[in-house]
Amino acid sequence: MSAVMTAGLGLLASPASAKESGLTFYSGSFTTVVAHFPAPTGACTPLPQTADSHVGWSGFQDVTFFQTADCTGQATGVGTLRTYPAGNWKTFLAR
Repeated sequence: MSAVMTAGLGLLASPASAKESGLTFYSGSFTTVVAHFPAPTGACTPLPQTADSHVGWSGFQDVTFFQTADCTGQATGVGTLRTYPAGNWKTFLAR
């Protein structure tokens, strides 16, 4: 029984497709992919306005959201697994 559960947990924790590596933004709470970034650039990047969730599958340590177009002002650290109301932030930095 424990071997079956361990195998099942491994499947949940491992990426199911090539899209599930890097940083993926979704709409519909992880339902529809709206943007995908294979590697962090450290550059200020527009956040898709329909995104309401994201997963940093691999290669990402943190994601920070901003309410400005140039990643200035108050920074909101959101980590690599999160849901949120769509349209609250305009840009993000990822590392």
